[in-house]
Amino acid sequence: MELKPLSIPCLRGKVGEWFFYTSVMKFKDIAQRVKMPEEIDEKYIDENLKLGEWIQRKIEPKRIEPLVNYIQKQEQRFFNGLVLGIYDGEPSWQDLNISNSEIYNEEYDDTINYFSKTFGILTLSGKESIFAIDGQHRVMGIRKAVKDKKAILDDEVTVIFVAHKTDEEGKIRTRRLFSTLNRYAKPVSESEKIALSEDDNCSILTRRLIDDFKYFQNRILLNKSRSVNPNQKKAFTSIMVLYDIISTLTLEKTIPGFGFVTGKKRENYLHERAEAKDLEKDYEYLVKVFTCTILNIKSLKKFFVDNEEVDRNDLSTSILFRPIGQNILFDLLKVSLAEGKEGLIEEFFNKSDFSLSNKVWYKIFWDSETNTIITDKMRQRFVTILILEKLGFTIKRTTSDLKKLKSFEINMTDI
Repeated sequence: MELKPLSIPCLRGKVGEWFFYTSVMKFKDIAQRVKMPEEIDEKYIDENLKLGEWIQRKIEPKRIEPLVNYIQKQEQRFFNGLVLGIYDGEPSWQDLNISNSEIYNEEYDDTINYFSKTFGILTLSGKESIFAIDGQHRVMGIRKAVKDKKAILDDEVTVIFVAHKTDEEGKIRTRRLFSTLNRYAKPVSESEKIALSEDDNCSILTRRLIDDFKYFQNRILLNKSRSVNPNQKKAFTSIMVLYDIISTLTLEKTIPGFGFVTGKKRENYLHERAEAKDLEKDYEYLVKVFTCTILNIKSLKKFFVDNEEVDRNDLSTSILFRPIGQNILFDLLKVSLAEGKEGLIEEFFNKSDFSLSNKVWYKIFWDSETNTIITDKMRQRFVTILILEKLGFTIKRTTSDLKKLKSFEINMTDI
């Protein structure tokens, strides 16, 4: 399909050796004009003119659908800008002369000249080859979204054009720009996502529980890691671990040794804000689960209700006050709630010594050389399966699980 010329307002600038043009483009124009490297390559016989895979990461299909859902369903959608490489065709730049403007003043000649050279109109002939240097997944998301929902055709997104040359030096410059954008663009941390997201329902619920649930007030660390300092006596866990726990309780999940447990669809629930009434139901469900767990497990009740401080440096302190123990607890609760046997979990943690004083847990979790707890996922999985078996649930072990069981020489009566 032959594209018509398109004129768009622009700011022209320069950084280092790059001249760039900043503008906005409608979604429909992004969908029509911005191509993937392999689509552009079809135009050329000459290998030297092909983009191939030297400029782009491979597209990850699993990242596209959440973007499409976000664009189509989120009324308050917003996108980061796209950095687009452009070559071929006949793009043209026209300065806007503002010397006759009312703001003109001879004292500001330099400023007016700068404005005139900076503000302008970029016209794309329609014959250009335009590709995403940064934002290729967003481009694919936009393309699919406008195909399915025409109402968003006139939405706009910020674009930055840079001129790409197809000689060897030009390829090196563009490849370096692509690498730089992806290397130095600092991603938002996991804790910041939890604090800021208005579309991830688990983040929304995490924030509300911290603010409104009486037992969590001033009990959750708002730090940027999952770990909790052993000297911390009054906090139960970190915001990131609480988020993981809420995800476990609300989303579909495969529990080690047990199998798949139903829940909210992960992709939808983490990217599309639920209706207010549905969020309220989920919040009430979590409050009920957390309240029952706190009131019915003695070690947790002493901490949350009786306000006893926790000493994480004492090996006799329950592992439930460490992130790995908390993950195990709520994986077990996920299973027991699904099976209608949550009382079994509470009974186990009240009767069993789930601390490093117990020789089983000491053997599995404690590194006596460094005097630190071992928190790798394999051990968490191993212990979850052990307890499920102890409680009478039907379990399945992989070959790796069986090797681990043999290596630890566990006596089930010691659990």
